Amino acid sequence: MSQATIASPRADARPDTIPVKAWFVLLLLSLESIIAIIDRQNISALKTTLKTVFTINDMQYSYVVNAFLIPYAIFYLICGHLVDRYGSRRTLSVFVIIWSSATIACGFAQSLPELIAYRAVIGATEAGLLPASLYALVRWFPRGKMGTVGSLRSALQSVGPIICTPLVVYITLTYSWRYAFLVPGIIGIVFGILWYFTDTDPPIYRDAQAVPKDKPRLIALFRSKALWGILIARLISDPLWFFISYWQAGYLQEELGLSLADLGRLLWIPPLIASLSMVVVGLFSDRLVTRRGLSGAASRIRIMQAAALLGPLVVIIPFVRDLTTVMVLLTLAYFMSYLWLVLANILVTDLFRGQSMGAAVGVVNMCGTVGASIFTSYVGGALDSVGYLPVFIVLACLHPAAAIVLQIAYRSTHLAKPVDLDHGHPITA
Repeated sequence: MSQATIASPRADARPDTIPVKAWFVLLLLSLESIIAIIDRQNISALKTTLKTVFTINDMQYSYVVNAFLIPYAIFYLICGHLVDRYGSRRTLSVFVIIWSSATIACGFAQSLPELIAYRAVIGATEAGLLPASLYALVRWFPRGKMGTVGSLRSALQSVGPIICTPLVVYITLTYSWRYAFLVPGIIGIVFGILWYFTDTDPPIYRDAQAVPKDKPRLIALFRSKALWGILIARLISDPLWFFISYWQAGYLQEELGLSLADLGRLLWIPPLIASLSMVVVGLFSDRLVTRRGLSGAASRIRIMQAAALLGPLVVIIPFVRDLTTVMVLLTLAYFMSYLWLVLANILVTDLFRGQSMGAAVGVVNMCGTVGASIFTSYVGGALDSVGYLPVFIVLACLHPAAAIVLQIAYRSTHLAKPVDLDHGHPITA
C-alpha cells in the first residue's frame, strides 16, 4: 500500500453516503468466508469416511489436518505482505481460485499423499483471506462505519460453521464424498472471478485513513510486553478450538456410534448457539466499559477468564454415553473456544493502536495456529495408542491455564494504555 491512503485515488469527490456496491462487496466477502470455512472443515465431517477410503489411522489423519494448519500459519504474514503490495482485487481473486482449485483436486485424490499436498495448498492460500478482506473493507467503507460492518460480516460468515456439516453430509449421502469437495470448489472459482470484476473503483471518503509508509518492525512488536500475554494464552488455548473443528465429528461416530446422517442433524447446533450467545457477550463486554468504568482490555480479559471456568467440563465427555449430555458439553466447549477467539482478537486491538495493530493480530493468530498444529501432531498418535481420555484431560486444562497467563501478564493498570508501536509509546488518552 504505497498510496497516501488505502482508498482508491480514482476521483476527487469524497461522498458522505455509502454506495450500494459497497454492501455487495461486504456480501461477497462474507460468502467467500463461508466457502473458505466449508473448504477447510469438510474433512472433519468426512473423517471416518476418509479413514475408510484411504485406509488410514488417526495419526495419518492428523497429517491431513496439519497439512492445512502448518502452511496456514507460515503464510499468514506472507499473504499479508502480498496484499499490502498488490491490493485486494488481484490477490484475493488469486487466493480464492487457487484454494478452490485445490479443493476440487481433493475430490479427485487417489492417495493420502495427494490429499495432503492439496490440503497444504488450501492452507497456504486461505491464509490470505483475512488480510485481503480487511484491506477491501477499509477501502469500501468509511472508518466511522467499520464497527457496524465488522459486526455484519461476523454475523454473515457465522453461517459457515452452521451449514458446513449438514451440507457436506447431504452431498456425500446423495452423491459421493468426492462431490463434497467438488461442489464448493467450483462455487469458489466462480466467486473468485466475480470478485476480480467487483473490487473496482472504490469511493474515497472524507475520513479515509492514511497509511504510514514505514511498516512496524516485528522486532519492535516482539519487544512489547503487551504482546506476550495474549500470544502465550492463544498458543495454549487454540488447540481446543481446532480439536473441536477437526476431531469432534470423528469422536461422535467412532465412540458413540453416530452415523454420517446423524452428524448432519446435530453438528449445526453448537455453532448456532455460540454465534447467538456472542451477541449477548459483546453487549455485556461493552456494558462493563461504559457502566463499570473498565478499560476495553480489562473487560475482555474478565469475560475470557470467566468463560475459562467451563474448561474442566470437557474432561467429563469421555465418561458419558448419553448423546444429549455429550452434545451439551460439546456445545459449552464450542462456545468457550469461540468466545476466546473473538475476544482475543478484540483484545489485541485494545492493546495496540496504529499500524502495529494489524501486525499484532497476524502474529497472535499465527502463533495460535502453531500451537494447534503442535497439539494435533500428538493427538493422532495418542488416539491410536491410548484413546480419547488422556486427550480430553489435557484439553480440559488448556483454557484455565491460559486464563492464569492473562492474569499474570495483565494484572497491572497498563491495560488502559494501548501501545502505538508506530510512534514508540503507549497511548495515554
